Amino acid sequence: MKIGNTRATSQAGGARATSVRSGGSGFAPAGAAATRGAAGLSGPASLTAVDALLALQETDDALHAPRRKAVARGEEMLDILDDIKLALLLGRVPKAKLSRLLSVVERQLGAVGDPMLREVLDQIELRARVELAKFGTYTKG
Repeated sequence: MKIGNTRATSQAGGARATSVRSGGSGFAPAGAAATRGAAGLSGPASLTAVDALLALQETDDALHAPRRKAVARGEEMLDILDDIKLALLLGRVPKAKLSRLLSVVERQLGAVGDPMLREVLDQIELRARVELAKFGTYTKG
């Protein structure tokens, strides 16, 4: 048995491959045209945008650093007050916690500008001094 026309089959495959390569009726994803347009961004322009974002983040950190420190100090005082409250509920007065609270409040008094907050800190300081005086360890302030 002899097979002829082998050449016509290979030509049909070759023509088909050519049409796909030239952008004919080949397969393409739905957003392929949009993707090609987005890839046209220049490298230096996108790097400049990233640099600008990083600079903004650094500036934001520098502006909010004092606020973060104040919040951390406030949380420290609240934690100490919580520990004292729990100890009082158990019938104990924690002398070490009172001393620590007093030192934290004294550090804060000079840095507070809000008169209402200053009044609260003054009251906490006075109460801690009274409780420490009950132990006989009154510290003059």
